[in-house]
Amino acid sequence: MRFRSWALALAAGLLAACSSPPPRPPARSAEAPPPPARITQFYATAPQLARGEKELLCYGVENARAVHLAPPPQELSTALSRCVEVNPAQTTIYTLTAEGVSGPPATQELTVTVGPPHVKIIDVTVSALSVAPGDLVSLCYHVENASSVAIQPVHFHGSSQPKGCAMDNPRKTTTYVVTATGAEGSRDQERVTVTVH
Repeated sequence: MRFRSWALALAAGLLAACSSPPPRPPARSAEAPPPPARITQFYATAPQLARGEKELLCYGVENARAVHLAPPPQELSTALSRCVEVNPAQTTIYTLTAEGVSGPPATQELTVTVGPPHVKIIDVTVSALSVAPGDLVSLCYHVENASSVAIQPVHFHGSSQPKGCAMDNPRKTTTYVVTATGAEGSRDQERVTVTVH
């Protein structure tokens, strides 16, 4: 009789355990939104350049799904580190925009200053590199972006014309110095020696 009571009690306990609801899983916390886009770098390799020269703008972004550069408006890759070439005709403010999945877009600006074009001596020619004393020698030049050209020691001063010539009758070996001067004082120089024997 005692065994039967014990068995009934055990059966009742098992039945109650099976009929109880299963434990609930812990509530899942809401997933955090992805971090907003971030610009890690944005710079010009040469913030000041002469008109006609090209420039590299380098940038890097994180957590971005789209990247834009202006002007002119263009879409760039979402790279950690990359450079793009631009050719501004005048001083220009460039704006880089990185858009992410969440949060406001990130933007940065930089200014590339464009100045006058560099003066450049393209060519200097001389009629002869070896002459007798008193022989006539002609020196001719071809320059770009020059406001004036000087040749020493013959005291020649040329205008802003891209081409010109000077004459001399050297009595001894002479080194002629051609100096082209551009806007804002930029200069280019070339030397040529005529041997007198």
